[in-house]
Amino acid sequence: MPSDFSTHLRPRGAWSLGLLAAALLLTGCESRADNNMKAADAAYREKLAKAQAVFAERCKTAGVVIHRTVEDVEGIELKKIRPKLEFGDKRYFDPMFDGAAMAGEASGDDYIRQMLFSEFRSQSEPTRRGSLNPPWFRAGPNATPVIDGYRFVEHVDLETGKRFRYSLPKQVEPNVGWGVALTQMSTGEPQTKFALDFEDLVDPADRALWIAGTRIKVLDTRTGETLAVLTRYVFDAGLGISTTGRWPWQHADTNNQRCPSEPHTKGYVTRFFVDTVLKPKQMN
Repeated sequence: MPSDFSTHLRPRGAWSLGLLAAALLLTGCESRADNNMKAADAAYREKLAKAQAVFAERCKTAGVVIHRTVEDVEGIELKKIRPKLEFGDKRYFDPMFDGAAMAGEASGDDYIRQMLFSEFRSQSEPTRRGSLNPPWFRAGPNATPVIDGYRFVEHVDLETGKRFRYSLPKQVEPNVGWGVALTQMSTGEPQTKFALDFEDLVDPADRALWIAGTRIKVLDTRTGETLAVLTRYVFDAGLGISTTGRWPWQHADTNNQRCPSEPHTKGYVTRFFVDTVLKPKQMN
């Protein structure tokens, strides 16, 4: 009997010890995982605090400086055009993307269109900046075109060196909006002495903290005078996180993560800046 009893006891004891070892191992794994999560969270908070401090410092130099305004301007030259960003473009996720500070801005042909379109404002809020559409567009009963755009835009193709002039077609169906095809013609000498240029601010140290900047200038090309400057910064508080379906640079372009705050610009930051300096000639 004693021998039989001891024989049955040993496996049961070994099984209990195995359970205990497994429990200790599991606890150890959970503890390590928990410690790793706490360490990652602490690292994120530390980096976020540093980024917020740097962003606040950059914002001290942000804003608009206007030296001179000009009335009744008919056309403007675009020294550069913001490159077209497609839906889900990988550049939204690239910390070193040149144009990150303007990722929410009209781009490609729309960068040109925004200069030619009229601004529609709500009749109930006539002093608040509105939306852009062609002057013939049916914008709704409560929206009125109050500011005409420029009559033409010029741009020199950087690859060919040819100068082109863009304008809106004279006759279009009233429901055609941003998809309208622009009228393009080759031209020789510039027909305007005013230009818009930009310089993207790409500081690797800032970009490591997901801070991007740009400097937009309004120029008198005949005198070399800088008429106005807009310095703008954006900051992605998610520090580039995109696992939740967010697009870092697009999310950065929100009111509390950009300076100056520019309320109600709706992707027309450049147009709403330049037309306060070079005031388009109104047709009415």
